[in-house]
Amino acid sequence: MNPAAWHGQRPSQMPMPVRVSHFPQVPQSTSAVTHYRVVRPAAYPVRTAAPAHASPPTRLWRMLRVGAAAVQVMEEPSMQSKRLPWVVQQPGDVVLTSGRTHGDWVELLFAHLRKGWAPLSSFVPHGLGGYHGDGLYDGANRAIRQHQSEMQHIHLEPNLPEPALRAPSKSFHLQKEAWQAYVWLPELASPGPLPLLVAFHGSRPMDWDFLSFAERWQKDASAYQIAVLVPESVGPTWDYLLTCQRRDMDFIEYAINQTRCQVSIDDQQIAIMGMSDGASLAMSMALRNPGIFRTALVQATGFFHDTAPDTLKPRVYMEYGTEDKLFGPDTVARPTRDRLRDLGRLGDRNRFFVSAFKWCESLC
Repeated sequence: MNPAAWHGQRPSQMPMPVRVSHFPQVPQSTSAVTHYRVVRPAAYPVRTAAPAHASPPTRLWRMLRVGAAAVQVMEEPSMQSKRLPWVVQQPGDVVLTSGRTHGDWVELLFAHLRKGWAPLSSFVPHGLGGYHGDGLYDGANRAIRQHQSEMQHIHLEPNLPEPALRAPSKSFHLQKEAWQAYVWLPELASPGPLPLLVAFHGSRPMDWDFLSFAERWQKDASAYQIAVLVPESVGPTWDYLLTCQRRDMDFIEYAINQTRCQVSIDDQQIAIMGMSDGASLAMSMALRNPGIFRTALVQATGFFHDTAPDTLKPRVYMEYGTEDKLFGPDTVARPTRDRLRDLGRLGDRNRFFVSAFKWCESLC
């Protein structure tokens, strides 16, 4: 190969030994030309070659599954590197790979495409999504969208009891294993089904007072004649953002359906709201499930994933602070709005607002 292909490196700077990732081999096709992938140190680009005499290839799948033991993800491909806080993949979890390896380590991708490293021996092939270098058109992005779509999917249980048979309409607390949520209802509810608002907190300290945060929504339930569901993440933020998994999402789905079982809810009027990390989660969920969440109310959205192009478009109200140093108007706010517009997700009913307030840490 022409040395220019190595991003301007001189021949003396080109990599020396080639390390092949140690990964289970898979049966090959009967094609006369066998493609294989070689893995080089992280600082170097990856080359592929296809000589007719090549030995059976070693493939790096775009999706892997965690084996029998939990895996702590590291910042760099070394056990002496710093651990990524709270980024632990549990047995059976499906993870995304970037296509890069370093020795016996593989680079992983998370929800907001943050990266980390883990030993390749900790995983087994997932099978779906193909493998890096398979020639599949837009294969990497397809695998990302497929995985994100599964992580964000919400299912509403059908065939709920008749409203007259449900529990009395009063605020209540939900608990399932380590997860909890509060459901606030109007003190004097109007006749008929209630709209439902699902409200997500942002990144939080582990010793915070969740009840104090959740109680803020109690007066809104009465003021606007709605039901408000306020769930809590187990970790310092939602695991979808940390590890690209859905244990928190499973509880959110459970809490929504439990609320619908105990309260007469209008399924055509379910909205989702979030702040900071909670806004990123809420926006992504609304775009993934537009048939469920008809409106998204988000403050200081850091990012979002649009995994399921759909003719349905949720109403979106976005708000940012002009003095916000983390999610600035020019660095995050307007680019996020423009991306929504480019994806065709901004309709006539959507609003974008940069307000003159400084983001309050207590709401994050």
